[in-house]
Amino acid sequence: MHPFNQRPPGRTGHGSLPLRLVGASLLIGLLSACAPRQPLLYNWESYQPQVRAYFQDEGGDAEAQALAMEHNIETARAANQALPPGFHAHLGLLYLKIGKDTHALEQIQSEKAAFPESAPFMDFLLRNTTQAPALGNTPSPQPEPTPASSTTSAQHGNSGTGES
Repeated sequence: MHPFNQRPPGRTGHGSLPLRLVGASLLIGLLSACAPRQPLLYNWESYQPQVRAYFQDEGGDAEAQALAMEHNIETARAANQALPPGFHAHLGLLYLKIGKDTHALEQIQSEKAAFPESAPFMDFLLRNTTQAPALGNTPSPQPEPTPASSTTSAQHGNSGTGES
């Protein structure tokens, strides 16, 4: 046997592979723990708790929720962070509930500008908001359009030529 291939007495070589795996795992764990953390894309400070409270308490205190979200806007600006998708739309909803219609429209427009993919839904909200300025006031159903006079004439046997 070649002198470099000899093992020390009492060592069979079977225990070294698991030991190497454990050592490699520890090294990888330490290196990944030291890696810098990616900053959050959005400032979620009070948004999720406010949405949850809104749906759990069936609206709860909309004014207090709006104030908390306004505070969230200020802290996000101070930290130079963006607000998450839906934030402005939800704040607009709260403003509608407390009667601040102008602020509500501004927030819905802000949501549309910040997240262009939300434009169809924001346009829908804007259309319905202008029809029903206060939340909870659903637009009254429109009367069915009356049939055109030509349809009525045709039903009575008139062809529109003056002959009966």
